[in-house]
Amino acid sequence: MGVIQKDSFRITVISYAGAVIGYLNKIILFTNFLQTEQVGLANLLVSLSLIYAQFAALGSRNIVIRFFPFFNNPKNQHNGFLFGMVALATGGFLIGTLIFLVLKEPFSMLYRESSPLLVEYLVYLIPLALAQLYYNIFEAYLRSLYYNLLPSIAHEVILRVLVTISISLYAIGIISFPLFVLIYVVANCMPAVVLIIFTAAKGWLLIKPVYSPMLRRLGRIMLVYGLYSLLTSLGSFLFISIDALMVAGMIGLGAAGIYTTMVFLTSIMLIPYRSMVKVSAPLVAQLWKSRSMEVMQSVSRKASAGNMVVGAALFLLIWINMDAIFQVIPAEYAAGRYVFLILGVGKLFDMSAALTSTIIITSKKYRYDLLFTGGMVAVAVILNYILIPLFGINGAALASMITLLLFNLLRIVFIWYHFRINPFGMNQIWMPLIIASIVLLAEWFPASGNLWLDVPGRTITGMLLFLLPVKLLKISPELEKWTYGLLARF
Repeated sequence: MGVIQKDSFRITVISYAGAVIGYLNKIILFTNFLQTEQVGLANLLVSLSLIYAQFAALGSRNIVIRFFPFFNNPKNQHNGFLFGMVALATGGFLIGTLIFLVLKEPFSMLYRESSPLLVEYLVYLIPLALAQLYYNIFEAYLRSLYYNLLPSIAHEVILRVLVTISISLYAIGIISFPLFVLIYVVANCMPAVVLIIFTAAKGWLLIKPVYSPMLRRLGRIMLVYGLYSLLTSLGSFLFISIDALMVAGMIGLGAAGIYTTMVFLTSIMLIPYRSMVKVSAPLVAQLWKSRSMEVMQSVSRKASAGNMVVGAALFLLIWINMDAIFQVIPAEYAAGRYVFLILGVGKLFDMSAALTSTIIITSKKYRYDLLFTGGMVAVAVILNYILIPLFGINGAALASMITLLLFNLLRIVFIWYHFRINPFGMNQIWMPLIIASIVLLAEWFPASGNLWLDVPGRTITGMLLFLLPVKLLKISPELEKWTYGLLARF
């Protein structure tokens, strides 16, 4: 757990440095200098490229995480492992691009009326997807070598600084909107370039074809695992994006711009969780190899408690200052107020489930995660189709929340039944009551209308009301101990 905490903390610090830049980009610059339709375009291009890249990868990223420990031998080019993964992903990209070109016209017909701007720039998905594909492979490769920092720096800091430059150039009138989109796409390709150059500079770009008995022995198992991982990852990214895509199709790209801006705010609270998962996945794979079930139970429970406390603190921090946020962005974005609240509840429970999905996909029961993911996508589509006409963008948020609650509960029951792993401790049962109480009390917090008075006052009050019961109830002793240790070092 110490390794996870150490690297998770470093990655979280990097991620929050990136989040500050991301806040400047998405909340200040995008909302004030782009129309809501243009915001929707920028966000959906990235979301669609992630789906494209997941399909093209053919499960290669998850294969790297799951099987690299068996091939790790730099003296023998890692038994040809990296070459095999790059070749597999490149072949998948060529197939994916052919399918994209075939489906481009039907997709355009579907969105031409509600989101014409998206149709106009759809071709940019090809370079975006290729860059995301190679970023995912080299990120997994570097993390499997326990080099966790650079992937986070490239994606969280370098990318966002480049986006800041691009939107700033557009804001002051130096470039046109079409040129902004081009530079924005190039910026999103740079993290992959950085990782490849770094890997080559370290002498780790071992892509020479090597005959390997191990690759021959495990090849079929890896391909089957990759197929299931492909479908699972594709389903996961479809689930992440389906609400925004359906909002764009059923309401319009402007509504999608508001919705995806609120999604970005919820992503801030997910940063510690994502950092933990990135660091933990190779470790969980190693624990399966050594069959260390007691350690896995301990890691899972500590991760759940820590994620629940940190996620809830960030959720409440944003919610109690929501009025202040709406003072610095155009008034039309206030329509997304309850989108954040509803989505935040669902994603907070997703964080609290912690390593449940990682445990399943790195186990021999990995095939079942495909059922969970496919079910999530199907339920999300049905609920969005029902709820968006009734409640607009709030309906899309409600559909995502219900789906997250339902399928995380199913995963928790699954790992308990099959592995006797329960991510929750008894003290965590108090957290929903604490969170709900502060959400309700936030409506009564005094507000002067002055940002410099309201934000510190509401933040300090809200955090005291949250942290005191968390400490008294000892909801996450591990996190508390680690925090005290960190403060002592300073």
